[in-house]
Amino acid sequence: MQSLFEILGLPATFAMDLPALEKAYFAAQRATHPDRFIGKPEAERVEAVRRSTLVNDAYETLKNPLTRAEHLLELQGMAPLADDTKVPPTILMEMMELRERVMDAGADGAALAAMVSEIKALAAANEKALAEAFSVGDFARASSETIRLQYLGKAMEEAHMLIYRLKAAHAHG
Repeated sequence: MQSLFEILGLPATFAMDLPALEKAYFAAQRATHPDRFIGKPEAERVEAVRRSTLVNDAYETLKNPLTRAEHLLELQGMAPLADDTKVPPTILMEMMELRERVMDAGADGAALAAMVSEIKALAAANEKALAEAFSVGDFARASSETIRLQYLGKAMEEAHMLIYRLKAAHAHG
């Protein structure tokens, strides 16, 4: 598997300097953009499109903490978010309780806002734990933390959906 970090000329690390990522992306995009290959032979144009697509995919993957963690683990031969992955019971219990609290807050805008803040704080702490796990090469822990980050994202989506429904109900009510 080709490293998306290599495509952008960046070190393969979870702790990402987002301005450096953006700078590397724009530099790679300038070098590979298909518009630079107008008038060139078809094979060169096709290759430019392929490389430009890889650059875009690398950027989109690496700017997101969840997909960045997943890619780092894939580089280690691991697939923590595969459908057949066994989710640690502690994570399942934690997320069931969190999502239940989100649902319980469903009709109360202030409670939902508090839940969103709590989930953001949990995700930030989770990203720190991921950075630490990757920095010491603890890929088993990184895998578990990646699964947890995915579940936190799902809880955040549910909270935002409830907020949207609450706003829609007030707008039509």
